Amino acid sequence: MNNSNDPLYGIKLEQILTELEKKIGWEKMGELLNIRCFTNKPRLKSSLKFLRTTPWARSRVEILYLKTFCSKHAETGKIIRAILAQNNAVAEKTSTKPAASKNAPFVWPTPKKK
Repeated sequence: MNNSNDPLYGIKLEQILTELEKKIGWEKMGELLNIRCFTNKPRLKSSLKFLRTTPWARSRVEILYLKTFCSKHAETGKIIRAILAQNNAVAEKTSTKPAASKNAPFVWPTPKKK
């Protein structure tokens, strides 16, 4: 993807948070995104620290920014789908469940006799 078509190109995370906070506020961001750093004593510095180390939360914030400020940009839909696809791929790779157990029905464990 050409960076000139990316609405997030050149925009820092701090700028994203500042603009979202001015437009919709911490409380509304906490409701929409369900991220604790926005609901429990939200501060710019602590939110930046959390988002820089937590990819799933950062992607939610980036998607909210795109939907709020860049909804008319031609590439926004493609970028949102790419972010979601990337998150799904990471989730599948980091899943702790074995592949065989995904389709297997749940079976209650039997208690061990002493």
